[in-house]
Amino acid sequence: MTEQDFFIKGTWEELEKHDHITPFSTYAWASNWIKIWGKKVYTPIVKNSELVIGLAPFIQTMGKLRFIGYNNCDYLGFLYKPGLENEFFEGLADQLLEKNILLLDLEHLPEKYCSIKIKGYEKTCMKQDVCPHIILPDNWDAYMSSLNKRFRKNIEYSQRRLNREYSVKYELVSKEQDVKPTLLKMIKMHQERWRSKKLPGAFYSKKIVRFHLNLAEDLFLKKYLDLHRLIINDEIAAVLYGFHKGKSTYYYLSGFDDKFKNLSIGVILTLLAIKTSIDRKDTVFDFLRGNESYKYNFCNAKKYNYRLVFHRGYFAGLRSKIIKKENSLIGAVKAHFEN
Repeated sequence: MTEQDFFIKGTWEELEKHDHITPFSTYAWASNWIKIWGKKVYTPIVKNSELVIGLAPFIQTMGKLRFIGYNNCDYLGFLYKPGLENEFFEGLADQLLEKNILLLDLEHLPEKYCSIKIKGYEKTCMKQDVCPHIILPDNWDAYMSSLNKRFRKNIEYSQRRLNREYSVKYELVSKEQDVKPTLLKMIKMHQERWRSKKLPGAFYSKKIVRFHLNLAEDLFLKKYLDLHRLIINDEIAAVLYGFHKGKSTYYYLSGFDDKFKNLSIGVILTLLAIKTSIDRKDTVFDFLRGNESYKYNFCNAKKYNYRLVFHRGYFAGLRSKIIKKENSLIGAVKAHFEN
């Protein structure tokens, strides 16, 4: 690692400490993504005098800038110190114009970014995905009483039956040596379930598996990993793979042993993870992007992420129109499969 790399790593990890930075914009996520997919990185750092106020985690590909991790993330964005947003975007614009960047195609941004401006560029803002989530109450009883009565009763019945018929233990992984085997077990269960439906599943390539194994170990060391598991008769039967940062928990993916499907162990584990979130005084439990119907059994709110295209010049403007059509097509395909 060069001196410049050390500087960027240290700067990045200092900026990511702010709560508004999600796990998907951390150095651990970005550096592991680059190791696997190997794109050309461009990370302009914006300073006020000699003080760093932010950076932009870009890659250069196909004649445009995109965020690192654009293909498997849920919330991306810029890293900057709170209260210095205007100064950051002014400084960023200067660097982009100096480098003669014509097109930025930025996906999966939270709604707060819809109002940003980068001087010298026209902007197109497109809605991408719905993101169901829970605004967490102060206590577990309040959350449970907010759920659909029939859903709640069915789960309480399944939980009683599970505990009556099996030895059951829930835990949040707390030892580094348990991270990799637990995640591998989740990947196996997840893939088996999706392949039974003749679908590829999220971990369809060795690259993706390697990325997540490396990422999970790094996030564990940063205390950003949430790996929940349900152990039945001393065997891992269900795993929820997620992240925790600030006062938010992010449900990423899960897997469970199909032989227990009639006991709703995936739902039970999700509720136990939500209880853990409430107990540690989180304010949000986020199911991330996707309009899958099961999420609405748990969630009481929804938001959207957005795709922002910044362009300058005639040809970049034409490309932005193509991106807008592409985004509409992708949205239609997703809506078809999610319904």
